[in-house]
Amino acid sequence: MIERRRTIWIPVMLAVLLPAAVFAGGFNLAGVGAKGLAMSGAFRAIADDWSAMYWNPAGLAGQGSGIWLEGKVLYPISTLTPNSPSTVVGYDYYLYRNGVEQTSVESAHPTGSFALQYQLSPDLTIGVSAFTPSALGAEWNDLFIGPYVGYGENPEYPDKAWSSSLAVVDIHPTVGYKLSEKLSVGAGIAIKYTSIELRSPVITPAYDEEGDRLPLPGSHMFVDGLLEGTGVGFGFNVGLLYDISDRFHAGIAYAGPVTVPISGTVKQTAYLPGMAGAGTLEAEPDAEADFPLPMDLGVGFAYDLSDRWTIAADAVWTNWEALDKVTIKQDGTGPDGQPAEDSELILLWEDSYRFNAGVSWHAIPEQLELRAGWYYDPTPIPDETMRPTISDVADKQSLSIGFAYNLGAKFLVEGYYEHLFSSENDAQAFDNDGDGMYDNVPGAWMLNVDTFGLQIGYRF
Repeated sequence: MIERRRTIWIPVMLAVLLPAAVFAGGFNLAGVGAKGLAMSGAFRAIADDWSAMYWNPAGLAGQGSGIWLEGKVLYPISTLTPNSPSTVVGYDYYLYRNGVEQTSVESAHPTGSFALQYQLSPDLTIGVSAFTPSALGAEWNDLFIGPYVGYGENPEYPDKAWSSSLAVVDIHPTVGYKLSEKLSVGAGIAIKYTSIELRSPVITPAYDEEGDRLPLPGSHMFVDGLLEGTGVGFGFNVGLLYDISDRFHAGIAYAGPVTVPISGTVKQTAYLPGMAGAGTLEAEPDAEADFPLPMDLGVGFAYDLSDRWTIAADAVWTNWEALDKVTIKQDGTGPDGQPAEDSELILLWEDSYRFNAGVSWHAIPEQLELRAGWYYDPTPIPDETMRPTISDVADKQSLSIGFAYNLGAKFLVEGYYEHLFSSENDAQAFDNDGDGMYDNVPGAWMLNVDTFGLQIGYRF
């Protein structure tokens, strides 16, 4: 007494899960390195510490030798006030508690960076770093209501139906070289290891053994899905720094696209309606997909107002539109034993521009430096694919502050704090594939993230 066309289940489930697999964390974090983050990413025309390997590899040229360790903790909080139409035609049923503000579980997400660089000559410096450009997650309790009255819950559908965890580690060997007193160039190789764990609920039409739709309240099947996978992708970045004058500096940096081949499984637990005998059916087919991570191009300018004051501004374009469709290859069977089929995932993302501004002030020359910054980052995610596993739910702004303190000639201690906040995004309900089921979670979305970071360095 279960749907024979199990191929419907897996594509629907992957359409819910996989967008967050690429972008959670999603989104990409604000960046890496204490100085660059304290100045809110207005750093491509400065790039004067190890994090040049991320922001602009040309900045590595001429830097001295040293080792750095950065640690940070993020506290993301998403809120949703659902506004979901009745989901099942002919049945007054809502997936979410309309009008009641829901909040993701507050938890800490630690991450960090490590870097080692060596100056081979006055003009040539090489380095290698490991950092986490993406490391966000979300967990929701009691957001999804579960089966409607009369369906039967034996066993009970899980309360924690939405959750996500993603970590990307970038191993990044880099070289920077000064071509002249005014011009430097640099390049790096990106080796990106990605780990994903995502959980999502889904409902799908249910059929009897003859292939006929079951009547209400068993006309739809409630399924809990868990995606787990890992992959490694390879890319590169290049950059250029040019001193327009003694005080005015320009930088440009390009990060190429990266394709991460994700391999893993999708564990599916189908909770049967009472009229189908209750209980559960389970399956765990293999899943593979080539996920394109988009290229970006950033331009920055910095101006030294004096020996103590520097102001900077950056603009960054990211080619999110490249992630329009993703093909999911599947190997195995669904809960009813029928073969799983490949599917096409529609993402509908759009290109975006991010704008950054920052300032630094040497309060005590060669000893204490204070920093601050702001950025504006519109979301590339349309309402059509807005879901709880995606952290980037609305247009965002960020304010940051930081410091650096030299402990003698060799040791440096740096810290920063960033507060990110979003506008309210009122997402309407969308059925993108015309199957009668909503493909997003409609309602009023907001996001806040607090980040604390500390970095220590040793020059040798």
